Amino acid sequence: MRFDLTDLRLFAAIAACGNITKAAESLPIAVAAASSRVKGLEESVGAQLLVRRSRGVELTPAGEVFLNRTISILRETAKLRHDLSQFSEGTRGNIRLFANTNVIHEYLPALLPKFLVDNPRINVEVEEHTSPDIVRAVDEGVADLGIIVGLVNTRGLTVTPFRQDQLVVIVPEGHALAREPAVRFHQVLEWNYIGLNESTSHQQYISKTALMLGQSIRFRVQVESFEATCHMVAAGVGVSIVPESTTRRLSGTLAFAIVPLYEDWSKRDLEIVSRPTGPLAPHVAKLFDALTETPE
Repeated sequence: MRFDLTDLRLFAAIAACGNITKAAESLPIAVAAASSRVKGLEESVGAQLLVRRSRGVELTPAGEVFLNRTISILRETAKLRHDLSQFSEGTRGNIRLFANTNVIHEYLPALLPKFLVDNPRINVEVEEHTSPDIVRAVDEGVADLGIIVGLVNTRGLTVTPFRQDQLVVIVPEGHALAREPAVRFHQVLEWNYIGLNESTSHQQYISKTALMLGQSIRFRVQVESFEATCHMVAAGVGVSIVPESTTRRLSGTLAFAIVPLYEDWSKRDLEIVSRPTGPLAPHVAKLFDALTETPE
């Protein structure tokens, strides 16, 4: 197959416009040249990609497949151009860091600002994922570093301790559960629950654990952050499970009771995962060192 990025951009434009003439004008390319490129493209792939109609063109099944791959290639090309442009602008590196809900909400806000100020030519892209997905991303090179909750298969990646945290139950002051020395997860599920959105790794884990017990969660509301969760609980809306680090930060300003969660999975070792082959790139190593510094 022989075609270039101009051919792919043209094909994507034709699919969007449904018309070769309009697509050619949008690039811009001469209409005759555009028609010639489409013909050459079809000859190169050995399949008809477009059906010419009186009012424009339609994609064939082969054209639909080709369009999907074309969009992926153009997106990757744009990302590559963006990444490389940063070097010409003096940026030394771009880091993709994947982490779970707890790390993103409770630890990175304190760690990343100082790192970014101290390293103005390094950019960090943070994405939230579940721990198994983070391991997969680092193993496959999609992410440079990941921060996970332990007890997952790390696929032979290098694992470095990050922090220790624990999940606890929070309830309104005076709530029946507040009188318990510790509670089990199934007891929490007997009450109206304040959850995070299902897109978060934390809520996915809680929901999955409830499902494994054959129980459902009685959601009263689902919110965007642990802080919003604490506000809802303090107002008497329901109960929830949050990291102990969140309660340490907010218990002085919000009125809620903290009850230990008596489950093995409530104790959490947060760990950094990285690829074991060779040393980290210099800019990634800088972030790794910042993350592994002993907290004050």
